[in-house]
Amino acid sequence: MYIGKAAILGILLVWGSLTALMMMFNLLGELRETTVNYSASNVLWFVLQTGPRSAYQIFPVSALMGSLLGIGGLAGANELVAFRTSGVSRLRLAAAGMVGALIITIPVMVVGEYVAPDAEQQARAFRLSRLAGQVIIGGPAGMWMRDGSDIVNIKRPLLTVEDGQQSINFQDVEIHHFDGFAGLQKITRAGNATFDENGWTLEDVSVMGIGETDISLVKHERLSWESDVKPELLESAVTRPPYLSLRVLWDQLNYLQSNGLDDRVYQSAFWEKIIYPFAVIALVLAGMPFVFGSSRQHNLGFRLFIGMTMGGLFMLVNGSVENLAAAYALPVALGAAFPSAVLMVVAITILRRSV
Repeated sequence: MYIGKAAILGILLVWGSLTALMMMFNLLGELRETTVNYSASNVLWFVLQTGPRSAYQIFPVSALMGSLLGIGGLAGANELVAFRTSGVSRLRLAAAGMVGALIITIPVMVVGEYVAPDAEQQARAFRLSRLAGQVIIGGPAGMWMRDGSDIVNIKRPLLTVEDGQQSINFQDVEIHHFDGFAGLQKITRAGNATFDENGWTLEDVSVMGIGETDISLVKHERLSWESDVKPELLESAVTRPPYLSLRVLWDQLNYLQSNGLDDRVYQSAFWEKIIYPFAVIALVLAGMPFVFGSSRQHNLGFRLFIGMTMGGLFMLVNGSVENLAAAYALPVALGAAFPSAVLMVVAITILRRSV
């Protein structure tokens, strides 16, 4: 537990520092987008709302660097030598550090599942509402906005890939048409909404008219939609698959598969979240051989350099393997798990041989 505590303290220190640094960079980048409606205070609020997502994203590398920092400090003070002389193997010491990392990983995964996705949706909707100058609400029920006297609900803004290009498809669209103080006049439901040079087009449409004494229903295969809503603004408000929760990703996957649509982007994001704790374990284990190296030579700067280098290389290799899996139609789960599995096996093999 002593080694696990050192790992926890090191991880918390590095995680807090890297999250703050990442948010600072996000703030500086976002300040370039300020307008009369989107002020510096709005930018600050947007960055604070995206903070949980930043913390979730940076945690695996923070776990690697923090464990190197915390347990490496014990090695520098020759405390690990005392453990070794008492008969404790390096693999067992590494496992103790890994347990410390897992203790923090569990609440981080809770943040990534329940806090970060909702905060990200609210942040993107808030940003778009300020830029567009109208009230827009994001949440589990999709995106709500006002378009003149109409209220629009886009329930499924989906990210798809075609010919290597990503695009947003707006599906399950519902438009509530109001006529001033007369109230709700009709409800238009469409399976899909597309935009081209001629404007918006609704497909698979049903229009429910609401009269004083009766309700009518008319269906159309295609119907033009006169709207001031700009697709580029809507796209900026759509939460990308890596930022969604497992529950939402599973729901989107079922919808895409049942409708015969391309689900590769959501498959990749889904398995990345499943593999997330194993990636943390693999990175922490991969750093342990450097902790048990020449302790006097491996100072703080060296350990941080190793952590940043290994973390960067892992992210690069992980992304490349996922792209190769997609290019050669290999199972998405295999592409997501392969780098972590290889890294874990190599780290355990090195630690066992150096027992």
